Amino acid sequence: MTYILRTSAGTFTIEPDEADWDIVKLCIGGLKLASFQTAEEAAGAVTNRRTGWPDWDRAKECACPACLADWEEC
Repeated sequence: MTYILRTSAGTFTIEPDEADWDIVKLCIGGLKLASFQTAEEAAGAVTNRRTGWPDWDRAKECACPACLADWEEC
C-alpha cells in the first residue's frame, strides 16, 4: 500500500521499503527521508514536522495532516 500527501513543500509518499518489506519508508519527491515500523508512524512524523525535510519541518503556514486518514491511498 502506498500513501500520498501533496503539500507546498513537496509530495510525500509512504510506501513499502524494498530493503525490508516489514517496514515502510517516508519519501519526498522520491528521496527517502526515513524508515518506520508502520505507515501511521510515518504519517505522524509528517504531522509533527519531524521528517528531516527542512522546508516542511520549519514551515508554519502549510496545512498539516492530522493523521494517515488525510493521505491519499494508492
